[in-house]
Amino acid sequence: MKCLVQGCPGEMEARRIIHTFVRGGKPIVVQDLPALVCPICGYTVLDLQVLDSLFLFDPETAEPVGQAPVFRLSLTPVT
Repeated sequence: MKCLVQGCPGEMEARRIIHTFVRGGKPIVVQDLPALVCPICGYTVLDLQVLDSLFLFDPETAEPVGQAPVFRLSLTPVT
């Protein structure tokens, strides 16, 4: 499948990705998620079934397979 980004000549590839999102103010990291990814621009598409699973995912009842450190950078605004 051709990349959906206008002007990008890439062809989407099936890959397993790491996806991070926030739920209830807490970061959630999900690894080994199936996706289509453009190797040129990085545009990523998740299947509707995968999205449904993410919406139904309950991090309170799931068993984590690892831990990821969370950092905050102290950046000064550019003037």
